[in-house]
Amino acid sequence: MKNQLTPLEMKSVDNNTSYNDIPTIVLMENAGSQIAHYIIDNFPDKKRVSIYSGTGGNGGDGFVIARHLLNHEYRVHLFLLAKAENIKNEDSRLNWNAIVNVAKADNNLKINIVTDSTQLKPDNSDIIIDAILGTGVNGKIRQPTSKAIDTINNSPAIVISVDVPSGLNPLTGNVDDKCVIAHTTLTLHKPKVGIIKAQSSYKGKLEVLDIGIPKVSEIYAGSGDLLKIPQASKDSHKGQNGSVLIIGSNPDYVGAVIFAASACTRMGMDLVYIIAPESSANIIKQYNPEFIVKSTATDVLDESIFSEVVSLAGKVDSILIGPGSGVESRTAKLFNKIVCDIDKNIIIDADALKLIDKENLKQSKCIVTPHHHEFEDLFSIKLPSKIDKKIDILQELSDEYDITIILKGPTDIISTKSDYKLNDTGNQGMTVGGTGDILAGLTTALSTKLNLFEAAYIATFIIGCAGDMLYEEKGYNYTSVDIIEKLNEII
Repeated sequence: MKNQLTPLEMKSVDNNTSYNDIPTIVLMENAGSQIAHYIIDNFPDKKRVSIYSGTGGNGGDGFVIARHLLNHEYRVHLFLLAKAENIKNEDSRLNWNAIVNVAKADNNLKINIVTDSTQLKPDNSDIIIDAILGTGVNGKIRQPTSKAIDTINNSPAIVISVDVPSGLNPLTGNVDDKCVIAHTTLTLHKPKVGIIKAQSSYKGKLEVLDIGIPKVSEIYAGSGDLLKIPQASKDSHKGQNGSVLIIGSNPDYVGAVIFAASACTRMGMDLVYIIAPESSANIIKQYNPEFIVKSTATDVLDESIFSEVVSLAGKVDSILIGPGSGVESRTAKLFNKIVCDIDKNIIIDADALKLIDKENLKQSKCIVTPHHHEFEDLFSIKLPSKIDKKIDILQELSDEYDITIILKGPTDIISTKSDYKLNDTGNQGMTVGGTGDILAGLTTALSTKLNLFEAAYIATFIIGCAGDMLYEEKGYNYTSVDIIEKLNEII
């Protein structure tokens, strides 16, 4: 697991925690409670506290902090820097309603709703808590938040920022406009990459607080990981949303390429190129006119088409080799030449796993997608039964060959040289023919939008979810065609 997270990764982990049946409201309660007790433990005699809250999750943390401090006889002045109806975060809205109710019976709480910068006055509190922007800032800061940052920075109070000082870019560590100057930053779960990069004069002392996020939310793929998939821009043009090349098929195995290509189109690929022998190509063309199919003069894929591969490779982002290709020695020469000589993301699946020289993997940017026996044949290694031992072996191989590995199984293991992920979506109904081709297509499509590791584990999660949804509807009586149709409900 990573020691620091980007804002998007943190959002993904939060969502995965909810996916794992721990509501996000619990995380907000834990965050606010932990921060309040940090103050109680470290500043028991500084009882006058101002809390400046925004309308997002960071602001919700501020509402929880206020509630807990009041129970320890602190005098709290809470500033909401917007109208209450602008609180869109559901957890924050619930905690806002709670603190408003608390105010009915606690004279130590004062609430101000600030909608204009002129409403902000010099603040002489003992402690100021900055719970304004958190991980959501980018660019010019609007009023009244801008004035609130000035007020905080001009105060003699001890300033404590929640997660990230407001105004500091949580990804880059830069300050684009202005920033709260904190004495202490209490970052939640793990530091954000921006807070590590930031000048110490902005963040002050950095403390990491545990808010109850379990390891499963980072180790296992979950619904939060889908947030990492970039959405197509409204003004994008053809080819800007991903293009792929699939090289495979022989006269006996036409369906494999069709399944892989169909998965690519479901993932929103603008262009799906296919190279297949002529006898297969004619069938593939009839299946979907969106596929751009190039036929070979031979019945078997071989080096004679390499110049055509090079030409198409210049038009695409990623290449998939192997579905239905067969295991002829001539095909092996072609695939090894592609891996060695073409500088593109390459997904190696199905028959290609039997044909590739593993030493050639070191020269490529690739993902390999073996199941248990294919893995042992490719790497000449016997896999142990325990999953932690398997992970160790995959990590070593990912590092040695500089590749991403998807080891398919009841629990998929996805490994890169610096990280690993597990996936347990899916069920035994997915042993039906074609599911591996769909996974390969999904992985190839996602690799045009994400890094290879993310593409690999998100693809395994998606296809497993499709299988699980179909099991709920049909039991084990579903097909790979059903899986293709189900993908749009997930992505």
